[in-house]
Amino acid sequence: MTRERRTIPLMREHSAAARDCPLAPPAHASVYSRTLHRACLILGGVGQLAVHLEATEIELRHWMSGSPQPPEAVFLRAVEVLLLHVASKGSAN
Repeated sequence: MTRERRTIPLMREHSAAARDCPLAPPAHASVYSRTLHRACLILGGVGQLAVHLEATEIELRHWMSGSPQPPEAVFLRAVEVLLLHVASKGSAN
């Protein structure tokens, strides 16, 4: 059995991505919207995250706003981005 090595390219400039990664207002924040937001920061913006998640930027911005909840497959791919990022750092933040 072969194991595919998956990697996530690290974002180099946090401030530019932060401007392009909407954060849901506290009243609408959920584990889904926070996970998508963090994955957006890691990948460097909504466009890059949309490509990675195979979703449109419009759909992604709706999910990141806190409503509606993203499909499970999309959420799990975003969780994978976070896990691979943490693994590449060598710590369990």
